[in-house]
Amino acid sequence: MAFEDPRGVPLTAASAESVRAYEEALDRILAFAGDPVGALDRLTERDPACVQAHLAKAAIHAWALHPSFVGRAREALDLARKAGPLLDHERRQAAAVEAWLDGRYADAGREFDALLAAQPRHLTALFFAHQADFFAGRTGALEARPRRTLEALTADRPGRSFVLGMWAFGLEENGRFAEAEEAGREAVAAAPHDVWAIHAVGHVLEETGRSAEGIRWYGERERDWAENSYFAVHNAWHLALYHLDREETGAVLAVYDRFLTPGRRSILLNLCDGAALLWRLHLAGLAVGDRWESLAEAFAAKYRPGCHVFDDVHAMFAFVGAGETAKATRLMADLAAIAEGVDDRALQVRRAGLPVCRAIAAFGRSDWRSAVDLLSGLGADGLLMTGSRAQRDILELTLIEAAIRAGDRSLARDLLERRLQRKPESRRIRRDLRRLAA
Repeated sequence: MAFEDPRGVPLTAASAESVRAYEEALDRILAFAGDPVGALDRLTERDPACVQAHLAKAAIHAWALHPSFVGRAREALDLARKAGPLLDHERRQAAAVEAWLDGRYADAGREFDALLAAQPRHLTALFFAHQADFFAGRTGALEARPRRTLEALTADRPGRSFVLGMWAFGLEENGRFAEAEEAGREAVAAAPHDVWAIHAVGHVLEETGRSAEGIRWYGERERDWAENSYFAVHNAWHLALYHLDREETGAVLAVYDRFLTPGRRSILLNLCDGAALLWRLHLAGLAVGDRWESLAEAFAAKYRPGCHVFDDVHAMFAFVGAGETAKATRLMADLAAIAEGVDDRALQVRRAGLPVCRAIAAFGRSDWRSAVDLLSGLGADGLLMTGSRAQRDILELTLIEAAIRAGDRSLARDLLERRLQRKPESRRIRRDLRRLAA
């Protein structure tokens, strides 16, 4: 039976109560809060015909980029299809998730395009299309999709502020910082627990070099982003970046130890945040104790090559940082085999993942020149590492440090001076410029 959600989108379910229960689960998904999978499990136990609940579980598992979740995603897809005839938007959601799992990222994007053209107020589809665009390097779509939904969604409809937060992030990723900050702050004012919007403003503050303000932004809202949120690790990573830019090493490590230390429940994206932070400390020549070893051990337990290029690159940081040469060598061999494929996943590995991993390995063995050549040769393919501007910035940071150590002062100075224009108060940038002048 078809019902409508509060935004007028039809949903297949056995009762209106199931639609209300799904809306509660969707609020948790949009807010990255609590246990949405548990809520969806309880819903599908009561109402196996609630197709959207099965599809949401499949999407959560697909875009967690965690190898062991792939089977769960496919199982949820199978249950959705068995629940009964699918509405057109439900069929397209299932096709988008399946395409992603198969490494056909462009096909997933096209399914979301068609779905949201017909149902622009479909918040579940928008949320997961936003994640798909993020991890496929479709920067323009990060802004365009939420904007079109905002245009179709009146202010009285539930969930609109979450769309505003997504739009804020898309604006930031497209370099429209003032508009992004305005939209993000409006979204947080409307829904203080919207950790994606908090994070969008945090990105703006990092990109514009306002580290002290960023520390205050996160400090004043810690209860909103850190408690009962499975996005807390990533927001903590942003907090640590401000301290790193101010060369406050003790504060960086305190954030790492409190939020980013690997644990039994850490998923790969949490470990990626840890690797990205420790590598930045490594570039600065700072000791981190035995943190590399425990992080590399966690990667070895949870990571498998080929799930997504973002995981691949950060696993390489962890293995090289920990001195695990054999694991790093095996990873590059596995990626070389994956790169021979014909799907979008293979393309990302071929054009970005493998060159970046080779550059990281070169840096690890003090072959600064090779690291410079590999990273400077990436060009626009660096976008295929995916992630945000702040996450991809690790490539330029590594290039700068490799150039300094290789004696390529001209390249290093040019990159640093451009960064200083954007972040005039950065202690780290000024320290590196002093190194070049010495």
